[in-house]
Amino acid sequence: MHIGHGARRDVPASIALIAMGIGMVILYPKNLIVGQYGWLWDYPARHLAFEHMLLAVYVTLGVFLCWAARDPLRFEPLINFTIVSGAVHATVMLIDALRMPGMHTHLHWRGDVVGTYLAPVVLTIFHPRRRYWRPGPAAAL
Repeated sequence: MHIGHGARRDVPASIALIAMGIGMVILYPKNLIVGQYGWLWDYPARHLAFEHMLLAVYVTLGVFLCWAARDPLRFEPLINFTIVSGAVHATVMLIDALRMPGMHTHLHWRGDVVGTYLAPVVLTIFHPRRRYWRPGPAAAL
């Protein structure tokens, strides 16, 4: 397997991408299929078709994050999309969990609000560009 130049220079970003990708491929389906505490949105009723759509999107994203681990810098737009869309999705769920009756379980540390914030936070911390930022000439003074 060919490993891209960026992956050799940014092993932490590659590891973060693989970890988040595997999490999306394995944990999202497991938590919804098993009915994990704080992952089922059943107000006013459970919507299986909606859950299947979310699984399809997140499993696909997880596969692409693992693929991006070969060369994180080259796949920066995918990483940026994952950070922004994940943060927006988690924030919408946070607001809904606070406003909907009986949905506070989603705010638990094992709930899907925290789980959905995990990828944006981890990928921001290990973003490949963070390793390449250089201080400008004024910073050297």
